Amino acid sequence: MTDPGFAAFGLDGDFTAAWLAARRVADLADRDPLAVTPAVVDALTGLLVRNDHARQTQARILYRDAAGILVRLLAGGAPEQAASARRALTAALATPGKPRLAAAEAVGGLPLAGIVPPEPPVADQAARPVPLATLLARAGADPAAKPRRAGRSLVAPARRPGRLVVVKCLRHGEDPVGLALEGAWMERCAAMDFPAPCHVPAPFRDGEAMLWAVAEALPDLPGRDRQGRCLAYVAREDYFRYPNDPCPEGFDGEALRATLGRAALLLGWLAGQGVVHEAAIPLFHNRVQRERREDAGVYDWRLPGRLDRWLASSRHPNFGVSGLRDFEHLVCLPGAPGKLYRHLGNHFISLLLVAGSAFRQRDPGLVGLMPDGAPADARHLFDEAALARIVETIFTAYHEGFVGTTAAPPFDARDLARRMVEEMGVDRHMTELLRVADQEAMTDAAFVKFLTSRGLTPEAARAHARGAADVELVTGPHLGDFNNRTSLPELNEATAAAVAACLAARHGREPGN
Repeated sequence: MTDPGFAAFGLDGDFTAAWLAARRVADLADRDPLAVTPAVVDALTGLLVRNDHARQTQARILYRDAAGILVRLLAGGAPEQAASARRALTAALATPGKPRLAAAEAVGGLPLAGIVPPEPPVADQAARPVPLATLLARAGADPAAKPRRAGRSLVAPARRPGRLVVVKCLRHGEDPVGLALEGAWMERCAAMDFPAPCHVPAPFRDGEAMLWAVAEALPDLPGRDRQGRCLAYVAREDYFRYPNDPCPEGFDGEALRATLGRAALLLGWLAGQGVVHEAAIPLFHNRVQRERREDAGVYDWRLPGRLDRWLASSRHPNFGVSGLRDFEHLVCLPGAPGKLYRHLGNHFISLLLVAGSAFRQRDPGLVGLMPDGAPADARHLFDEAALARIVETIFTAYHEGFVGTTAAPPFDARDLARRMVEEMGVDRHMTELLRVADQEAMTDAAFVKFLTSRGLTPEAARAHARGAADVELVTGPHLGDFNNRTSLPELNEATAAAVAACLAARHGREPGN
């Protein structure tokens, strides 16, 4: 048997010695975890916390190996070893830079056997034909009120005070299973014992059928499914109130903190039950190349790429004053390593982006480029101290929901808030490129339509010859330049630390650990 003291010898040495020592300890932990002594765990902790090798290109690999040993002890060691490994990982997650990212990545692969997802609901996709007026009346809409459009929905006041009747329409070419499942998830969630108030709308159905078919033309809702399939439900009148609604006057930072804290608690609690909301907000690295990228341009916060149209993406989050919404995006997810890590990170990123966007909504018109070409500077709209409190609340509430206990953030909320103000408060990154390769996949009509959807006038769009050259479009603000790195890496790093802290703490509460 390898002597533990010899195995750990060199962890405090130069990079090569430390790397060889980490390999020896990893081999020892694989063969005989009980042989890894407290002194070895202390040596691993020191390696990560000191961060002596920060300038080494391969330092993250070394630190990931060291953190991986601690994760193995956390998952399969004796109770005393698991506790010391958890403390060591907590210290590593609190160390900015490569140690934090390496520890988070290692913890992200931790299996969580204690999460047992429920069976997903089943919904009948059949749709019953009905005139719109009849559907609204039967669902309880006020006959004297004219429905208004809200996105792809028609919304009308209900006869019952404080309620709305909503008819959510299927888009052309969209699979109706999503809309049917949304109604089924509403019924499932209505029976859940949420840890905080969360209004769940009540779908209006006729027997087994969840969907309706309104075949008549609705000019106010272009792009509908040809059969007119839709979901009708009754919701609270504040269902469409967002935490970042425009507020030129009367901005209430504490109300924002309460709303985002409750959303974090609900999202974390659901994830702890094995149910994940997959679209808290739309997150993309690159929308313009969605059709030819294998990842469809979807953002992966674990990578350092730029975040596309952060302010626009945050405008209508799927959480608000009444609780969560858009239940069609709920999925049952087992505690699979990697998947859970990424999903939880999407939640944190989304909550933090919405927090930043709320301050920008104090002056919604101050965005983009000024007449002289200078980027809009909206830093004066932010309250850095209030933002720091919101950031801290998002972490503590999510941790409470997912783990069942509260904890302090493994990062400095004030430093993160300061950097958020610097990057979210100045619109430095405004452009993207429509590459020739993307243009060649379009028809001439689709090319013009795409350019006009990005802000060009029809005349300016037709002035471009499709396929002749890359076209620069002003579509931001983005966080980072086109096809480049994020301008706010601190956001990704804090997210990694936050998610890993939740996963490690949740593992610590599972039976047998």
